[in-house]
Amino acid sequence: MSFRRVFQRGPKLRRVLIRRYENRDEKRVLSLAQEYASWDATPTEADIQGFFASEPDFFLVAEMLGDIVGFVYGRESKNVPDEVLRRWRATKVGSVEVLAVEEHHRRRGIGAVLLNHLFEAFKERGIDTVTLSVPADQSGAKELYDKLGFETRGYFMKRKLQPNSRAEN
Repeated sequence: MSFRRVFQRGPKLRRVLIRRYENRDEKRVLSLAQEYASWDATPTEADIQGFFASEPDFFLVAEMLGDIVGFVYGRESKNVPDEVLRRWRATKVGSVEVLAVEEHHRRRGIGAVLLNHLFEAFKERGIDTVTLSVPADQSGAKELYDKLGFETRGYFMKRKLQPNSRAEN
């Protein structure tokens, strides 16, 4: 599978090269991940290396004028229960683990292009259903996922419990 594709669309999106991640991309991708992709845990150098080692076909970068302006990493979801596959009418499930686009390059179609290339790679492996999680405060990301046909299946919620000053029976 060759991913050296150039995408060009109108004045908003200049020439963007979508390609597989390469080891030489590590510092730039790590910088983007730490700046734009951290949710509860900031991605580390070991995380980036692990993405590449585990699913290199699903680790893509967007390059514009020689600079990496975004990346996406996905993986095949293993051990999905048969009942879930039946309910979802799915054969294989993939997951978008991380998507990051440099802030001043957002709303130009780069995230959508990265995701669509990832979806093509998923399809080549027989993956027919994709899941992802998105922080509640990322309304722009949620809007993008809605446009790409994702449906909200639930909500992940958390609450901090305060320790009691005395034990209760």
